[in-house]
Amino acid sequence: MSASFHINFNGQCEQAFEYYAEHLGGEIGLMLKVKDSPMSVTSTAEIQDNIVHANIAIQGVEIAGGDLLPEQYQKPQGFCVLLGLDNEQKVKNTFDKLAVGGEVILAPQKTFWSRCYAIVTDQFGVPWKLNCSD
Repeated sequence: MSASFHINFNGQCEQAFEYYAEHLGGEIGLMLKVKDSPMSVTSTAEIQDNIVHANIAIQGVEIAGGDLLPEQYQKPQGFCVLLGLDNEQKVKNTFDKLAVGGEVILAPQKTFWSRCYAIVTDQFGVPWKLNCSD
């Protein structure tokens, strides 16, 4: 058995996964577009480039995702993707990359359980918690 996250995006899944690959060292696996799936026959032209299903591995965390129709999309809530990073500098660097165009919830700082901890919602609406694990 395995567990992973599946994140719904508002037409930005491909951009998000490419951003995560470039800035977080993620490795994209499958990236299936509507136009390359059986869904393309019944789908409108404006969603042909949307992602039906994609997956990416980031720091050992498997994340899947896809785009919803605009009327079905709801901003992610009730969870955060938690990354445990080796040291304070990695927390700060990762935070800086995720904060671009996003919303800072808690800037990197010392807490009673971590030498460096941060919370940020990225430009794609995905909430992240970053924890120094050393």
